This record gives sequence, structure tokens and C-alpha cells, in this order.
Amino acid sequence: MKKLCAMFVVLVILSSCENTWDSDARDLFHSGCMESAKESNMEEVAAKSMCDCRLERVMKKYPNFADAMRNVDKLMDDPELKACR
Repeated sequence: MKKLCAMFVVLVILSSCENTWDSDARDLFHSGCMESAKESNMEEVAAKSMCDCRLERVMKKYPNFADAMRNVDKLMDDPELKACR
């Protein structure tokens, strides 16, 4: 969870430069998610599936990257994201 928080801090910093989900923002989100999942001893295939799902749902909910970063606290507790397995 701490790693996930750190990932969001980095994303918040980047949000000052980018307002959309460009490939760098997507890659950063996905790699941070994967790292957090692996620290939780999740198998790589399951982690990739979960992170793909979370990224898709975050981008759908917040098409603007800056909006997603302004709502990081909500994302951390979002049941739709937690439902990704």
C-alpha cells in the first residue's frame, strides 16, 4: 500500500506537466501497480490482469490525467478498482 501511495505521489508530480493519459502516464501507473502487486506476492499473470483492469477503469472514470491525480484519495478506496482481480 505504501508503494501504491508513492506511485500516486509521482503521478501527481507528473500531472503538472500532462493533462491526458499519454503513454508515459499509463506506463507509470501500470508499472507502479505491478511493483505493488509483486510486493504482495501476487503472481505476475494475475498482477498484470489486475493492473490492466485498474488502469482501464481509472482512465474511464477520469479521462483527464490531472483530474485523476486530484482524486487520488478517492482512487485509493474506489470499490471498482478494488474489484479488479
